[in-house]
Amino acid sequence: MRATSRRLTQLPALWAVLEYWLAPGSGQPFASGRPLRCEPPLPLREEVLDLRAEGGIVGVLERWRARVHADRRLPAPARAVPIGHRITIAATALEHHLAWIARWYAAPDLAADVRQLVGRSFAVIQPGRDLEEPRYLGRCIAADAAGAVCGRPLFAHPDRTVQCEWCLCLYTPDTWLALRLYQPGYSPAVVA
Repeated sequence: MRATSRRLTQLPALWAVLEYWLAPGSGQPFASGRPLRCEPPLPLREEVLDLRAEGGIVGVLERWRARVHADRRLPAPARAVPIGHRITIAATALEHHLAWIARWYAAPDLAADVRQLVGRSFAVIQPGRDLEEPRYLGRCIAADAAGAVCGRPLFAHPDRTVQCEWCLCLYTPDTWLALRLYQPGYSPAVVA
């Protein structure tokens, strides 16, 4: 859940940075936050509009926040007016509930939605960065004291240790091939 927490923290800033790709004559910001003046690609990328609009980042976060409140039997969350504030409020609220969310049946779906929003945002802001995004490695094979297998999906960066977001088990790159042998439904090819 640490990765989900980090991504929730990133989303308000990513939403704000996406504004640079809406205004004509704007471009990628420098590290100082000032925009680099250049012509944006025309026509405007619909992905930017989708992410910044009512149903984009804010819609996904607020739906998850409402589900958390409903399942925890909490009062329905109040709604702020500007979208930027709504994103910050929803992301912060979800982050505050992460200890409960980690044990919630819908936690993997929430984490996947947040990961997808961050990935889509970075694909616009830093084209080509998605090549560095983690790739699906398999399912976590760590077992608890009762013998129950974690089974959460694992995503790997090349040559980096992978940590399960759920049980925190570590997998170094030299264990990835062995991990593959223990995946559900895996059957090695027989060479004649």
